[in-house]
Amino acid sequence: MKKTYYLLMLAFSMLTFTQNLFAQKDSSGIYKMAEDFQQRKLSYAINYKTEKHKINTYVLFKGNAIRVKHNGITYDLKKSDTYGYRDTKGREYRFIGEVEYTILNPGEQLLMYVYQHPAHSGKEADKYSPTYYFTTDVASTPQALTKENLKTAFPDYHKFHDALDANFKRDNELYAYDRFHKMYKLNWILKNYKN
Repeated sequence: MKKTYYLLMLAFSMLTFTQNLFAQKDSSGIYKMAEDFQQRKLSYAINYKTEKHKINTYVLFKGNAIRVKHNGITYDLKKSDTYGYRDTKGREYRFIGEVEYTILNPGEQLLMYVYQHPAHSGKEADKYSPTYYFTTDVASTPQALTKENLKTAFPDYHKFHDALDANFKRDNELYAYDRFHKMYKLNWILKNYKN
């Protein structure tokens, strides 16, 4: 009887976890702190397939603010006091001070970011190529994505250093996506060459 009870409780827990996982997949909202991002806990969250809200990160005359319209109420938050957000297309962003970075791989060990200058016209956008960054955890400040910086970030991972040199000739190759493994190539290499 006790065994059946525990099995039922385990099945119920797994079902609840799975439902939360799927609900989170279609969610949009704000990550107030790094811990919220790590735990995938959104504030002002909605299911964007069935509900609407608006997150505006370019508030006129308030470049340091993010405005959220949620359940008919408007909230102004400081970018410098907010970790980031997930938009209604499932993309994730992080604020460093007042600058917004796109998080390329929220679920991977080594987080990768891209910054694109917010130029509006096509000709201006060509002047500003995207800049790539990385962090070794959710809270640290992004560093330029270079082989040298990666080796410095992981000083004792000598096999990883060798794999970096063998797989990437130039720094602009470091953000390549590995379609076979369904993750960024850099993270696949880190995962397999840690020692």
